[in-house]
Amino acid sequence: MEKTEPDICDTMQNDDFFRIFLEDRQEAKANLSTTMTITEQIAKLSEGLEQISAHLQTQVRGQYGALLSQANHAGRLHTAISSISGHIDSLQHSADRLKKQINVPYEQLETQTKILGHLHEASHVLRQSGRFLQIYKALDKATELPEQARIVYELESVMEDVDLSQIEFLKDEISAMTAVKARLVKVANRDLFQGIQNAKEDETKNCLKIFLNLKTLAKCLENISATYQRYIRDSIKECYAASDVGKLRKQDTSSGSNNKDKIDRGSTKGPGKAPVLGSSTHFRTKLWQALEWLFLDEFYSYCQQIAFLQRCLLGLPLSEDCLTMAKTIGKDFWNKLEKQLIESFSTAQPHVYQALQQGLPKMLSVARALEKKIDNAFVFGEKTFVALEAGYLEKCANNLKTVLVDIDFPNQEVIDNVVRVASTELNAAIVDDRLTRQVTDVICASNQDLWNRIERNVKLGGDTQQVLDNPNVSQSQNITLANIVHYHHEAICRLIQNLGPNFVSTDSATKLKKSLNDGRTITLAIMQQLIASIHSAVNIILLSMHREPGLNTASISTAGPSFYMKELQDFLVRSWNSHIVPFADKSVIDESGQHLAARCIELFVQNVSILRPISNSGRQRLKADCHHLELALKPIVPDLAVLGKSFRLLRAMSSLLAVSAEELIEHTSGAGGVVPSYIVLFMLFGFAGPDLASPHATAGWSNEKLIQWLESHSSERDRLELITGALQKYRAVVRQKNISQYDVVYPLIANYLEESLKELASQ
Repeated sequence: MEKTEPDICDTMQNDDFFRIFLEDRQEAKANLSTTMTITEQIAKLSEGLEQISAHLQTQVRGQYGALLSQANHAGRLHTAISSISGHIDSLQHSADRLKKQINVPYEQLETQTKILGHLHEASHVLRQSGRFLQIYKALDKATELPEQARIVYELESVMEDVDLSQIEFLKDEISAMTAVKARLVKVANRDLFQGIQNAKEDETKNCLKIFLNLKTLAKCLENISATYQRYIRDSIKECYAASDVGKLRKQDTSSGSNNKDKIDRGSTKGPGKAPVLGSSTHFRTKLWQALEWLFLDEFYSYCQQIAFLQRCLLGLPLSEDCLTMAKTIGKDFWNKLEKQLIESFSTAQPHVYQALQQGLPKMLSVARALEKKIDNAFVFGEKTFVALEAGYLEKCANNLKTVLVDIDFPNQEVIDNVVRVASTELNAAIVDDRLTRQVTDVICASNQDLWNRIERNVKLGGDTQQVLDNPNVSQSQNITLANIVHYHHEAICRLIQNLGPNFVSTDSATKLKKSLNDGRTITLAIMQQLIASIHSAVNIILLSMHREPGLNTASISTAGPSFYMKELQDFLVRSWNSHIVPFADKSVIDESGQHLAARCIELFVQNVSILRPISNSGRQRLKADCHHLELALKPIVPDLAVLGKSFRLLRAMSSLLAVSAEELIEHTSGAGGVVPSYIVLFMLFGFAGPDLASPHATAGWSNEKLIQWLESHSSERDRLELITGALQKYRAVVRQKNISQYDVVYPLIANYLEESLKELASQ
């Protein structure tokens, strides 16, 4: 069976004739008549059907037992289904009877429930009507308006619970209640604004209680806020129209008794209509008079009224929401006032906006006057007048630039003009800290422009560095420029002082003073090249000490200064008086003089410490030169005590030059000494024999190279390491030459060096 079925199927599917009918190809069927007749086709199809029938019969015979078994099962299943159907019909009849037994009582109960509900509604309406009438009687008896408001709210609450408007016998009472509420609201609105404007506390509180009892206080406060904002908007429009202040004040006074007049007073001038201008000056005069009225009269009045309203509100028993609104009503009012001002700046007509920009200090002045008048209860934020700052600062910058236009070489007259304009701008801006800071920034920028013009004329390098002759043309020009910078510095300092002690202590004053350091840098740059040249000359003169005759002889006169010291004295006096004293900035001169004097002392001490060979008489001469050096430095620094450690070093050297090596160590041992360790060690080498060479001689350096090395190596450790290297080389030479003993000074130097290194390591 399993083999026959696929063979028959394959045969029929592979047969071209049967495949046409199996695939139902209509075109092929139509073309079939051309190759086969109808009789042949029918015969062919009949043959196929017979094959299929035979195949099916074979299948039935093969599955005969199974088919009988399935038929038997189908019969039993049919019997069972018939039995179940009977049971279902019986169950359906039982369910219908049960439904009737339940539905009838349920429908009766539902009907009775509806009747009961209607009775309950009628009963509730009657109770609420009775309560309404009872409360309404109390309304007739109430004489106080707040009490009437409380009763009206209670009646409205009853009507919210049940709609009584359709009750015929209550229509008169409901109409009367509505009329009472309207009357209460009208009276409260009228008397509230009058009470606030006239500062009548009892009247104001009474009106607020009406709104509180009607539960409309929050809405009332919102309406009050909106009304005041409308007042402010109208007042600003009147102000920007440059209306006559006398008329405004008269109108404001007359509107105090009629709130509606105050609301509509701006209608006298149509919105958007340009004011009639007689002249720009006349318009601005009237504008600023109107602004003063706006801030000090209108805004002050509104602030007072809002503050009074807030006090009255806080005296009432408010709910949490109303209490929060009462606490913030003043702040909210002020924030909205600021917002309206900001919006008015952006929407103002061009000529008004320009006038406000250029007169910003006046506006800030009246704003601060308002803040003071209301005891700083409210303060304008920094962003309120930001829109006007750019134009005002641009005007300030242009005023300062005008002074410097086409100025290549500034002189004192130019400086006077710059300071005069700066003083005018600061005096105008001093009414506000923020504006003062910004104007200060503009002045600092102008100062920088001035210094740039001066700096372009400064000559540096070349001939401007010589200090041996009198000042040349370039040096004289540099001195003139430096003195102009100092003149400007002094003028600005006087300006700061003239603005008063309150300004002196501000950040603006500090910033302005600090900015002057940029100008002082020009003076320092000019002077430093001169001081550097003096340093170089002093170094050369002091190096000639090593060629000074007689310092190694047994007897030498100490009556006067040495030749090198005499030369140093003459050079310092001549160069200082010719090149430094003409500068007007005495603070820079003093600073440079102290630096020069300290450097002279340092170079003198360094050269004295490495001087070899030297006799006792030579040491006495050098001791006397210490005193002569003080005299040489007096013209530069009259009080040498201000040099501090440098002056103490010179005095210490004066006392140490004539002592023995042992006394030198004894006087300089211990921490905190004035004389540096390397100087003492250099001086100890001066007591040694020729075999123990000085550190720079050991390194093959000249005296000049050593001084240069010391200047570039300021670390005490580096200088001590140089000496350590010299001692190590000396010990190597002693071992190489097989010398029996060290120089008598060597142990002193080695021990002192070791102690110095330990002390340095402990720091």
